[in-house]
Amino acid sequence: MSKTILLLGAGKMVGEGIASHFHQAGYKVALASRSGNFPWDTKNSYLHVKADFADPSSVEGVFQKVKTEYGVPNVVVYNTAIMTPTPQPTSESVAAFETGIKSTIVSGYAAAKYALEGFRTLPSEVSKTFIWTGNGLNVKPVPVLFNLGVGKAGAASIVQTLAAAYGNDGFKFYYADERKPDGGFISQEISGENHGKFYLKLAEGAAGVPWDATFVGSEYVDFGGKAFW
Repeated sequence: MSKTILLLGAGKMVGEGIASHFHQAGYKVALASRSGNFPWDTKNSYLHVKADFADPSSVEGVFQKVKTEYGVPNVVVYNTAIMTPTPQPTSESVAAFETGIKSTIVSGYAAAKYALEGFRTLPSEVSKTFIWTGNGLNVKPVPVLFNLGVGKAGAASIVQTLAAAYGNDGFKFYYADERKPDGGFISQEISGENHGKFYLKLAEGAAGVPWDATFVGSEYVDFGGKAFW
């Protein structure tokens, strides 16, 4: 059977890097975002799907669309979050905080749920991988990024739990966190190229890489569950 990746949240940097590397490796690539437009896909090589991840109910329709067009995806990447810096952790309105959490946690949970349902229908020999794009905020909070940090902490908890619950069934779950060589926050130096290379390794092998997949360049690096900044 053909290999398919569904990328939920696909911006020009990380999204483009992931899509490009998987496409080159022979995967069918489906992209979903709020606009459904991907100007960087200049050759129209990928399936484009529109979905607002602030509305978790939209996620199921994305999976249905991809299944109809390409079949059940054996790799699913959740790459969506809302980052709204605030002067103080409680400066944000309750409504805005709720919107951020829906996008960062609830829709991500929905993506993991529907990914798992699809994995169970695939042949045993097919590699099945769910990757949640993370950062170090799950282990070291930054007050001005409170909403995003809560979201990433929730994401890490979901991934860790699913990896423990379903790892023996052959389903892989990763919280992928790009770092600087010293373990620092990658911030504006984040690399789509590195994400694409590393995610492809996770999907097609990566023996010994735990759920908390911290990486430098395109290689796993163990920082002992800590972040340094």
